[in-house]
Amino acid sequence: MKSKSVFKSVCVFVGLGFLLTIVWLMIFSMTITPDDAEMTVEPFSGASVIFGFACALIANFIYQYNSAKSLEQRIYSNTSSLESIKIRNRDLIDKANRLIDKHQKNEKESYIDIAKASSIKKEERHEKNTKDRLKTYSDEDVLVTSSQEFGNFINDFPELSNNQNVKILLDEIINSENYLSNSKIELNRCIESYNSLIHQFPLALLRKPLKFTDKEFYREEVQITDEMLGI
Repeated sequence: MKSKSVFKSVCVFVGLGFLLTIVWLMIFSMTITPDDAEMTVEPFSGASVIFGFACALIANFIYQYNSAKSLEQRIYSNTSSLESIKIRNRDLIDKANRLIDKHQKNEKESYIDIAKASSIKKEERHEKNTKDRLKTYSDEDVLVTSSQEFGNFINDFPELSNNQNVKILLDEIINSENYLSNSKIELNRCIESYNSLIHQFPLALLRKPLKFTDKEFYREEVQITDEMLGI
């Protein structure tokens, strides 16, 4: 990737250098060249080439420097935005878990009341009318970490799945996850462009004095616990 970037930047520099060489030849022909001269007069031999490529070098460097600074600011901005979205996503997931916890407590109290009234230790109920299997109340706590898990949970309970506010919460979690995913992609895209740019000629020659260093791509740290593996 870096070798391709250097090759591309050199090609751009050479092309711009030849173009500016022609511009300098035109300038010299209109300024210091006599009208009766057959060839363009230059201040010294090869002046057009030297001035042309010098201007190309300066222009290319200024453009790359400004682009690198702009990308650097975008990386900082996207990183800050990503952290804000992660915080909002965690808050929404926490709200979903608190809703689940409250619902489970209500379920437990209802089952206890039914058990006392009917002298039955365990009550069974249908999970859905469309399903032919039964679901038995469990004392195990449910902890969701994504919109999919939350959606699966509320689908088991019509009183939750038909609640408009619960649907809004689920939609908000889905949106936050989409924003989070898009932000990660955009951040890594900016980092890729930045790392490629600072290795292009001529900025690559001065990137260390200017403190342009490669930035690490965003990577999600996933911790695999024993509980996840069921061991």
